[in-house]
Amino acid sequence: MKTLASLAAVLAVSLAAGTASAREARVQWGDLDLSSVAGADAFDARVTTAAKRACRGVKRPGSRISDRAFCRAAFREEAVRQLPGSVQVDYALSRLPVVL
Repeated sequence: MKTLASLAAVLAVSLAAGTASAREARVQWGDLDLSSVAGADAFDARVTTAAKRACRGVKRPGSRISDRAFCRAAFREEAVRQLPGSVQVDYALSRLPVVL
């Protein structure tokens, strides 16, 4: 099993330029093997949990309408983007369906 350095990805999600409601969260991933389905699933669960907390009460820019779905999607994209390049590749490959 591949050993990853114990690091934390710092995620900052700002839903609109100039908003004061940018949120930060830490998602630990260093203990996971993101090249495995189980490791990637665990990472996804951690990101989902952090996104739920960070996106609580988020409104669509310029509106009073809640837009948690957009916030969570942006949060997930940012979490994966902040992984080191080779780990991003491992994670992406573990998400592909197995074709026999």
